[in-house]
Amino acid sequence: MSLIIKRMESQPTLFTARPTRLSLQQLNLGAEQNRSVSVNVWRNHALESIVSLAQPYFAFGRWQVAFNFGDYDDSLMFAGREAADLELLWLDSSRYLANTDFAAWSEWLLTRLSVLRAASNVPIIVATWLQNAEQHQQMQALVDTLPDIYFADIGSVCAEARVELLDMRIAVATGSPISNAAQPLLARKLACHWLPAALSPPIKALALDLDNTLHQGILGEDGIHGVALTPQHKALQESVKALQQKGIFLALVSRNERVDVEDLFAQRDDFPLKWDDFAATEVSWGDKASAIARVAQALRISPDAVLFVDDNLGELVAVTSQLPQVHAIHAHENAELTRRALEHYPALWRWKVTADDVKRNQDMKANALREALLTEVTDPEEYLRNLQVTLVFNHAPQEHLSRLADLCKKTNQFNLAMRRFSLSELTERYNSENSAVACVQLKDRLSDSGIIAVIVAERHGDLLIIEELCISCRALGRQLEDTIVLWTIRNLPQFQTCEQVCFRVQHGPRNQPAQAWLAGHLQVAPDAVQEGLNGIPRQTLEQFTPVQSVQLIEE
Repeated sequence: MSLIIKRMESQPTLFTARPTRLSLQQLNLGAEQNRSVSVNVWRNHALESIVSLAQPYFAFGRWQVAFNFGDYDDSLMFAGREAADLELLWLDSSRYLANTDFAAWSEWLLTRLSVLRAASNVPIIVATWLQNAEQHQQMQALVDTLPDIYFADIGSVCAEARVELLDMRIAVATGSPISNAAQPLLARKLACHWLPAALSPPIKALALDLDNTLHQGILGEDGIHGVALTPQHKALQESVKALQQKGIFLALVSRNERVDVEDLFAQRDDFPLKWDDFAATEVSWGDKASAIARVAQALRISPDAVLFVDDNLGELVAVTSQLPQVHAIHAHENAELTRRALEHYPALWRWKVTADDVKRNQDMKANALREALLTEVTDPEEYLRNLQVTLVFNHAPQEHLSRLADLCKKTNQFNLAMRRFSLSELTERYNSENSAVACVQLKDRLSDSGIIAVIVAERHGDLLIIEELCISCRALGRQLEDTIVLWTIRNLPQFQTCEQVCFRVQHGPRNQPAQAWLAGHLQVAPDAVQEGLNGIPRQTLEQFTPVQSVQLIEE
């Protein structure tokens, strides 16, 4: 049996409302991994049993996670800390609050987090439980004062599932008061939500089958009013629509007659999903791997940002064989199981949803209008004038650093150095006088695309090194790359005293657009751009003239 089928068949066990210890321990999903990470654990109670229960979830997401356990330490001295991809504070809050009040403990915790933040530039997760909603809000405010720190509320996970969090009868024997019933839920939350949201590039699109996935029945056989919207399928559609409203692209990938599918969505008023909710549609009798590749191209994202949902295991195997980077979920005949699989799928959950995330679908719809306008004109300048394009340059974007870190993590195609700077790393460079962080916002008469570019530069003597250069795929295709990049660099304070600008390059699986752009300025073939530093003279930027038909604003 292939590993993909094993993973799909494990979904009812993994994503049931209340997974059990025994059922998780009996799963064997193989050892296929495409991501290896390490986690430092700083704790005052046991985590080992939860890590053991999390292994099937890590295997489902094809992750291999090495946990480096420190000693039990209420004082959080972080002794013997080594480099890792993530720092996890696993805290029994009752051990502190038995001897002090919440205000004093949170003030002390902030000092310890500041020490760890100064020593480590990777994401930090604080996982604990609190006594009430007010403390939750205060803890969230506390972690928000430092960059790249997240609060994982253990108590809310159990409250939502109506499971008792604590069982003091087992605390001495197990090293933790967390109940046996709560441990599988927390294992799933750790493996499917908390770690992937802090470490993994996010999923940006759902590619959805139609028949026996979004409804019960086959459109071509049962007809428009013969396919059934069961309560479970309705709940699934509502969950999918909620993801769309948070900025996840929806694509319909179905083997049907297109006119029949369009009529279905036009006539079925009971469907929560509407035809216009789909940013891309591939309705034909062709193979679905090619269709999903076209979806990714149309949405300007890489295939590894696509999650494919289909009720046919054969289709899932075929697609993931041809496009192994595509994520996959089996649409169960009980659509409630499909909904739960979506709810818990790694890299689909977010710590928070930003305003720019919400704009994404609106901007994609505007792209269709932009492309139609482009076919009507032959002069690029006229095209940009008609769009009324405005670029807003911000060379002191302190309030946007979280969005910029998100952009570094998400961007694949126009990402020259592939550094994936974290919020902590961006904050450190923002506060250094030898470094600079800048961003660019794009808007036109059709939509406000929000922040679409980030540039991080460091000065080394008379050399200015561009350590990170990312432009969102939403901004590509409008001949604005030169103006976005060169105008931003030219107006950096550090540029004024440099003699040469060097771009750091790392070859990635999908960053050929960025390499091709740089190749044009190096006057070499795209495949001749070398990894490392590639320099262009200062005069090139000084002599650069931005696109005249675009309004440039310095913020």
